[in-house]
Amino acid sequence: MPYRHAWFWCLATLAVTAVAFWPGYFSQLGTAKVSSHVHAVTATAWILLIAAQSWAIDTGRRTLHRSLGLAIFVMVPLFFVGGVCAMHSMAIATGSGQDVFYNVWGPSLGSYDLVAALGFLALTAMALKDRRRVAHHSGWLLATPLLLVGPILSRIYPRYVPGLSMQGPQDFEMFRWGIHLGGLTAIAIALWLWSRRRRDGAPWLVAAAINLTQLFLFETLGFTVAWKIVFVAFGHIPIAMLSLGAAIAAAVALRWGWRAVPARRTGLAEAKT
Repeated sequence: MPYRHAWFWCLATLAVTAVAFWPGYFSQLGTAKVSSHVHAVTATAWILLIAAQSWAIDTGRRTLHRSLGLAIFVMVPLFFVGGVCAMHSMAIATGSGQDVFYNVWGPSLGSYDLVAALGFLALTAMALKDRRRVAHHSGWLLATPLLLVGPILSRIYPRYVPGLSMQGPQDFEMFRWGIHLGGLTAIAIALWLWSRRRRDGAPWLVAAAINLTQLFLFETLGFTVAWKIVFVAFGHIPIAMLSLGAAIAAAVALRWGWRAVPARRTGLAEAKT
């Protein structure tokens, strides 16, 4: 099977996530926003699902692997809704004008996360479309954690790389370099994985392209007045309406991926025998 022991790296991603988000989230769970909890829980559950599927297939538990695979129809909409909730919270903070950090980086982060959310839907839909092509199917699913590598490392690099630490608003400019270093690291990992399996490495090239698009829009679209107006307006949409729309969009993407594969003609085959 391709990508053996991938489950270990999924779990390692969760461990690094705990370190990255300890100061801003885990150390202050009681005061964190509900949207942050939703995003954290759904993202963690998704990575655990990918790890469990990888472990199941590594250990020959094919029935368990298929059973866990059905959870994609629940977890993908939940994860997508969680991402939308996080963006909605950032849009509100940006529009309030009271958050110094989001006054600078809110719209750029909005464009960054929008690309990640849409990229996640695309990768999971392709995983369903290629579910009968083992190498591609596993590649599409295992590429989804690479969309989290950038945000994770953007919290790690400023704390440990000399010259990038942020002690206050005067250092917010350093956040840009944390984002870029995190994204470039994700791109490097994707290209390395592609170089090892070029024949069926399309998922890694797509993951690299998604990360590159995020970085490009972060520096371009994110600083336009038009996008800021759109992003702030996004924060005025009722969260219930956004969540419903996100769930429907995820369901449509999954339905496309599932129906893109013709049903097996078991009845016809049995008739011929």
